[in-house]
Amino acid sequence: MVTNAATEATEAVAEVIKIPDAMVVVVGIAIVMSVLLVLTGIFYAFGFIMSRASKPKTAKKANAPAAEPAKASAPVAATPAPVVQEGISGEVVAAIAAAVAMMAPEGKRYALKSVSRANGGRPAWAAAGVADNTRPF
Repeated sequence: MVTNAATEATEAVAEVIKIPDAMVVVVGIAIVMSVLLVLTGIFYAFGFIMSRASKPKTAKKANAPAAEPAKASAPVAATPAPVVQEGISGEVVAAIAAAVAMMAPEGKRYALKSVSRANGGRPAWAAAGVADNTRPF
């Protein structure tokens, strides 16, 4: 067994050098903890570097004037009602439209053209589980 071989080797080294057993344990724990601290530092540095690399570069202006408030624009023409598949309630359409409006960038307006059920193989929660468990690191 590997554990017995490692234990015998450690005991043999301790007998040759005449180190008490407690000292071997303390030195072993100190080495393990120091290596763990070094690895933790490496992973934090790697995460910091990768987060900096993934952020978009923006030009900073030192003395940029304050943004002017948005001026009132002309009224927007009403958009036509979306085509809704039978069996989908108005509350669901309103919730989808609100979610789309919340995700739109400021100054942009999106409109729903149609709402229909997805042709589905898997239920939504099952598909989310598959996507979560098969996502690359």
